[in-house]
Amino acid sequence: MSGADGLAAEDRGSGKNRQPIVWFEVEDFLRYFDHFPNPTGLQRVPFEIFVEAERLYGETGRVKFCRLSVYTKQFEAIGFDAILSAYLKPPGANAPWKTIWEPAIFWSKFSGMLPVILRNPRFFFSIFKTAVHDLVDMRIRRRRFERFVQEGDIVVSLGASWGVPDYMKHVAEAKRRYGIRFSILIHDLIAIENESLVERRHVVQFQNWLQEAIPKADVILTTSKYSRNAVSRLAAKAGWSLPRVEVVELGSGLSDRPLAGGPRPISLPQRYVLFVSTIEIRKNHRLLVEVWRRLLQRYGAQSIPNLIFAGQIGWSVDDLLADLAASKFLDGKIVLMPGLSDLQLLRAYRSCLFTVFPSLDEGWGLPIAESLVQGKFCVASNRTSIPEVGGDLIDYFDPSNAGDALAKIERPLFDPDYLTAREARLRAEYRPRSWADCVRGLIGTLD
Repeated sequence: MSGADGLAAEDRGSGKNRQPIVWFEVEDFLRYFDHFPNPTGLQRVPFEIFVEAERLYGETGRVKFCRLSVYTKQFEAIGFDAILSAYLKPPGANAPWKTIWEPAIFWSKFSGMLPVILRNPRFFFSIFKTAVHDLVDMRIRRRRFERFVQEGDIVVSLGASWGVPDYMKHVAEAKRRYGIRFSILIHDLIAIENESLVERRHVVQFQNWLQEAIPKADVILTTSKYSRNAVSRLAAKAGWSLPRVEVVELGSGLSDRPLAGGPRPISLPQRYVLFVSTIEIRKNHRLLVEVWRRLLQRYGAQSIPNLIFAGQIGWSVDDLLADLAASKFLDGKIVLMPGLSDLQLLRAYRSCLFTVFPSLDEGWGLPIAESLVQGKFCVASNRTSIPEVGGDLIDYFDPSNAGDALAKIERPLFDPDYLTAREARLRAEYRPRSWADCVRGLIGTLD
């Protein structure tokens, strides 16, 4: 049972002796898809967890979903159907944005954005309708949350709740009011440890949120041992008292779940290497551009496959995009694919020669796991959490050294026996973790 039916039904575990309910708070997830059609890792990971949590525990009422509305400032119970609809039929499919930071800039400079509104009336009317609907139905959904929540339940934020204004203030109020616990998933501390790699608005939001969140969290979750250690180092340096900090072992790849995008065709080059990532300075696309430039100079265009950048346009890459345009994307050897659906992305993984991942800083490294699940070898950065994902099944390079990256990428490009052997080994030895196992582990940790 899921969706509205699940919320309307009698709570089978009601009473003082019932197990605490795990409430996944999803407001940042829903609001993201108001503005964009395709997820980043901050939406992909929570969605995989939501799907499996609903499948495993939805019937029992052990897991429920709620949102801290940006409009009403109240916790409201929702059904899983709202989450599924946002992912598969995102309102943001008709949004005017070209990069993932444009909405923040738009709303902060709203008075000067009338031309954008006039050019996109249907989109902005849909946002207005969402706000009005929220305000009108506030009491119904709030009562629904209050009907089910009990002392000892735990609310869990898995995404980017730092983008919700006054988030922790309202969480603290709910903790006092309902006697609930609260848990956050910290994907990484890049906005604190490497500020130059993050858009400034994001840095300020995240730092303020984290400083407020840690004292109010009953359990802190991280996506890697590296991130867990980073949280501990930060707390020790700042003199913060930490609650229990646990690593959530993520699943690998796209689970057996509804896939967005339908059967739309996609045109891929005959031979290509794949890099899946938001196009932002931290992901280090410029290094690969330099590597491909050197490969073309050394071997000629006929010998070098295309390089696909699969991901949305992010921040601090205007110079990179200008340079690519000036070179005609290295005469067509570099291909940007910013809007791939789940199904299209799966096809891109399955058809590539191998994948690359030169990121300078990560909290995990989901595209590496996705590559290995598809049996595709990966050549990746040796920084931060990335070796936790790839182990000894992939090759590593220094992401600040173009010569090292070139040497490591050349080998699978021009030594087919080596690539075949590496693929054979990963297919024999890689043990992907299911998202169901991830959710079972997560619920056990929260208990």
